[in-house]
Amino acid sequence: MAYDVVMFDIYGVINTKEGIIPQALEILKKLKQLGKKVYLVSNASNLAAHSEARYAKKGLLKGEHYDDIVTSGQFAYEQIQEEKLPLNGRKYCVFGTANFKRPDDLIPDILKNSSYELCDINEADFAYCGVPQIDGKDRTEIYDFLPELMKLLQLDIPLVVANPDEVASEDGRFVIRQGAICIAYEKLGGKTVVYGKPDARILGRTIGGNANKMMLNALMVGDTLRTDILAGNRFGVDTCLTLKGGVTEEMMKRNGMEITEENLRKYISDQNSGVPTYVVNSIWE
Repeated sequence: MAYDVVMFDIYGVINTKEGIIPQALEILKKLKQLGKKVYLVSNASNLAAHSEARYAKKGLLKGEHYDDIVTSGQFAYEQIQEEKLPLNGRKYCVFGTANFKRPDDLIPDILKNSSYELCDINEADFAYCGVPQIDGKDRTEIYDFLPELMKLLQLDIPLVVANPDEVASEDGRFVIRQGAICIAYEKLGGKTVVYGKPDARILGRTIGGNANKMMLNALMVGDTLRTDILAGNRFGVDTCLTLKGGVTEEMMKRNGMEITEENLRKYISDQNSGVPTYVVNSIWE
């Protein structure tokens, strides 16, 4: 099927731990030249302008390779600016590191220029889930964060999450990210407010006012069942799961599963999450 609109997750699809995939830049450029609408949809908690500038330094250029980029942080920021945060109270504390690249900046980007006030945990109406770090360092085990999560739970503090991804690759290892914190807190009985894939609203935000016209002729491409593929399912568009260098491949390997067609079918079924229309090793090959 020929798609008019293609939405791509970034990390694990276009950008991997080795950097931007060269073939991806070539094909994205060709898609644009063919008149396709190309959007990047990221679960990054920073604002879209930050991601745009970051990837431009790597050769991924707005206008040449894609039409627009939307991050979960941008979506959350817009919702907060419009006073749509579904929580009472105006004071918040930060769980983890508020700004990954600027750890000394204690105010999260998505809460800047808002009516909300940073405070101590004992005064907080809610907590913002920053990058899950302890003393500025990433962790690979969710258990390391349980003591702090229990403090939030005991105080009955809701957790606002602007990056539903469970893991990220840093320095050659997969480390805990906000999505894993969110899942753990919910399992403990805590309340969460989550922005980003698999929330289908971010895909609607991505293609804007053309949603109704384009919805049936769009494709969502990603490497993660729980976020990318499930978001596409919920939004009602076709989806393509990519394996090479992505989260699904990594998680299968962690579970001791060889990457075969039979094992992949079993893994998808066992996850009880998103179900892809297509599965490819790499969309660029």
